[in-house]
Amino acid sequence: MILGVRHSSRSQKPSPKWPPPRCLPLLLTLLALSPLSSARDLNHTIASNFSGRLAEIEARLAIIETQMANLPILPDMDALGSHGFHSDFTEDSERNWFEVSWEKPRSVDAIALIPTRLSTQSGEMSNYGFPNRLRIVGSTHPGAPTITLAEIQNTHLDSRRGEPVFIPIKPTTLSRIRVIPIDLPKLQGKSVRLFSVSEFMAFNGDENIAPLANLNAQYSIDAEVGWNIRYLVDDQSPLGPPETPPLPDSLGWHTDVAHTRDIPTWATIDLEHPTTIDGVRIIAAKGDSPIKGPGFGFPVRFRIEESDDPAAKSWKTLWHSGPEPFPNPGYNPVNIRFPETTATHVRLLVEEQQQPDILTAPRVLLSEIEILSKNTNVALNRPVSTPDLVTSRPHDSRRTWSVKSLTDGNSSTGKIIPTRQWVSQLSRRFDLSLEQKDLIAEKTTILSRTRTWTITALVTLLSLTVVALVFWQLRLRLAARRHLSDLRRRISSDLHDEVGSNLATISLLSELSGKGTESNRLSDIGRLARESSLSLREIIDLTLVSKRARKPLHERLREIANLMLKDHRWELIGDASPNLDPEQRRNLIFFFKEALHNISRHAAASSVNIRIQADHHNVVINIADNGCGMPPHHPNGQPRLRTLQQRADSLHGSLNIHSEPANGTHLTLRFPLRLPAK
Repeated sequence: MILGVRHSSRSQKPSPKWPPPRCLPLLLTLLALSPLSSARDLNHTIASNFSGRLAEIEARLAIIETQMANLPILPDMDALGSHGFHSDFTEDSERNWFEVSWEKPRSVDAIALIPTRLSTQSGEMSNYGFPNRLRIVGSTHPGAPTITLAEIQNTHLDSRRGEPVFIPIKPTTLSRIRVIPIDLPKLQGKSVRLFSVSEFMAFNGDENIAPLANLNAQYSIDAEVGWNIRYLVDDQSPLGPPETPPLPDSLGWHTDVAHTRDIPTWATIDLEHPTTIDGVRIIAAKGDSPIKGPGFGFPVRFRIEESDDPAAKSWKTLWHSGPEPFPNPGYNPVNIRFPETTATHVRLLVEEQQQPDILTAPRVLLSEIEILSKNTNVALNRPVSTPDLVTSRPHDSRRTWSVKSLTDGNSSTGKIIPTRQWVSQLSRRFDLSLEQKDLIAEKTTILSRTRTWTITALVTLLSLTVVALVFWQLRLRLAARRHLSDLRRRISSDLHDEVGSNLATISLLSELSGKGTESNRLSDIGRLARESSLSLREIIDLTLVSKRARKPLHERLREIANLMLKDHRWELIGDASPNLDPEQRRNLIFFFKEALHNISRHAAASSVNIRIQADHHNVVINIADNGCGMPPHHPNGQPRLRTLQQRADSLHGSLNIHSEPANGTHLTLRFPLRLPAK
């Protein structure tokens, strides 16, 4: 007699398999740093991905940088020379106007103003007396109504270092132009204002016609050195000659060093054929100016002469500087005009050389001499002759002084370009620099905002990561506790179901001394003891030790059938032994024991056929007996073989029961194969 064995239907849920929490900070760090080499690159990449404006700014900055590379550069050192126009000190602005006028109306298509830039003992004043706003008006002829030519709303005094203001206008025939300051800054610590401009230019094409005009102002300080309204149109400004990079190889003409300052010297330019001329432009050199000051070496007294035959030593004077020392122009052009004449040779005769102190030998330093024919330089690249014994001398490791450079089209610091091009491009550089400054500020703001957002996001992510790690640890601990509790319950259940019931049966058999033979009872007790021992070892193997079964599945099932069906004829077909994970093996063995227990206890069968089949995906077990079968429905209305059905569910499989009274029972269990974790 074999007592019924109760089986637990509890199944253990697999514990969550999370990656080790210690790896997360390292993974986050590698994720943040692996694509980039610096935090700046990371911030820039993030800003580029989230802001299309940044790409637009950088593209525009690249264009500006390319454009500015080809524009003239504002000199750092003042060229000195004359200062320009200086109005009276007044409390308002508009009274400080000045105007230029022509006896015959002239066509004007552009106007330029160069602010006064003074270097004093108290510091540099880059835009001395220049207004924040100004209005330019004019009239077509005397007595005609005044028309507004231009109105400048913002001259950006806070950003200027003396850059010119270039104002293109619609070509207009004008007899008068008046420049009216609208918003003059007050002098520091005082309530008065003044208006000052270093140079005024009015262009008709490339020609500056302002020097041909009459000058007028409500008031002009003309008695102080360097200040006079006529200096508005003398081509002398803090910016020096109209030039653009690159730096030339030669600085200009350096005469032989004289013993006394009154030793004459000269430079004769051969125009090669009779040429109509009406002016000369002389540009000072800038070789020793950092030591001696701008304009060092410019002649003190000189004259311009012309001759058709220099060998005859017959020279005609076209212009003379006069008996008084000529004012030092600094590093500025000196424009000389005379009546139109025809000449083949033009000579600059220096009657008195410059000697700033007794420790300095007299000499002449000039960078360029231009012979003008209606504002066209006809001396460009023409041959030059001087009485100097040394016609070429080194200045430094790269540049030299050379007589030939007097007509090469270069000043000491750049290539000479038309004045209109020069002032318009300097003004353009200033406008581009303002735009560049605004774009850089906007770019900095975008990057700063992105950096703030990135830091905030990283801090938030780090905080969430810390919270997640804490939650993770708590969850793992709870899972471990649940796992331990489930393990205890399962071991308890298995011991109760397997070993406990067998021990109870052994105890019962030992008490039934009056029934059955002694050998049968001892045989049952031995069989149950062996089954209990095998079950205990299997529980230990699958649960606590290696989580691997000691025997293949088909051998274990055959062993169980041999113990439980000793009074039956039985056959187990198939030696399939799929590699099941411990949970599947446990549930399958409990299913098998429950099925054989039902046959031995209830079926009254004489033979049992068992078949095992398995492939890579599914396992199928068929158990058939020739017993009494079962009724179609359970007497209590419950499903038939409920325990077997629960075991099939825990295997995630299906159970098919085919049974008819007096025709036996056929069970078919099919469940998917789940490989054990390695």
